[in-house]
Amino acid sequence: MGALTIASANMTMPVRCVLPLTEPVVIAVADGLGGHAAGEIASEHAVHRMAEMSPRLLSPDDVDVLLKNIDEEIKDHANQHTEFSGMGTTVAGLLLNSDGNFWFNVGDSRTYRLEGTRLRQLSQDDSPPLPPSDDGKPVTTNFITQSLGGSGSTAMVPHVGRDHEPDPGTWLMCSDGLSDLVALEDMERIIAEAGSDEAAVHALWQAAMDASGRDNISILLARRI
Repeated sequence: MGALTIASANMTMPVRCVLPLTEPVVIAVADGLGGHAAGEIASEHAVHRMAEMSPRLLSPDDVDVLLKNIDEEIKDHANQHTEFSGMGTTVAGLLLNSDGNFWFNVGDSRTYRLEGTRLRQLSQDDSPPLPPSDDGKPVTTNFITQSLGGSGSTAMVPHVGRDHEPDPGTWLMCSDGLSDLVALEDMERIIAEAGSDEAAVHALWQAAMDASGRDNISILLARRI
């Protein structure tokens, strides 16, 4: 299956690693909701469960079932610990296996595929449509229509789909701490001008911080090689 290079940042120092792809692999970002402590627990639980189950994820249906299970697990934890009422997390990522590449998301964290110098969004935002701004800046909202866990009363329905483009592939995953503050064309320019993936994720992180970034900023740039 080749190898996977990953550069990521949610702090000032980017990290890069190279992983052999010998079994199904899940790569994802998660952005917690419901207060710092509660959100951190929810997001950590989500990514740990996905990592734990990744060898068994063979199809989009498997991803759908896992995300629904995680949703119930987070809600059960919140019900048992009232101080964590409303805890939840967004998630966006990829399942890479021998059958292909599959994207998934819940909430407003995003997955893009890099096609040349252009980013094409694969994920589907769980947020209400907003009118365009007059100044061309991104229009943002803190409201999302669903998450893993959270206080919503309706059933959570994950977005899962196949990335039909052939390998090798390159993907950007990020929380809304980046996509809400840095315009798409600026993200594309930053990646194109960076000398390495590590430099790219650090420059993206810095751009979000320079735009008064106060939200969690999680960025992951992955290449299947």
